[in-house]
Amino acid sequence: MPSIIDDTIARHIVAEFDTFRDTFGRYIDRMNVLVGLLDENTEVAARARYLVYGSDHVKWFLISGNHVVSDIDAMLKEREA
Repeated sequence: MPSIIDDTIARHIVAEFDTFRDTFGRYIDRMNVLVGLLDENTEVAARARYLVYGSDHVKWFLISGNHVVSDIDAMLKEREA
């Protein structure tokens, strides 16, 4: 049987992941706006676009991580019932 400490830590893990996901979403939204404001024919714009479009690996991590966090959350809810 899992301990109360493990359940508490698991809740913190879920919360931290949720915070990371939300923060990354805000980052992408803001960077899209900022990069879009640049003159697209400059070297700065070409380099800055990577900071948005080069983040696909993070997006895939978030998709996979959402499944893991959902599983953990379901386990916690099952134990509470």
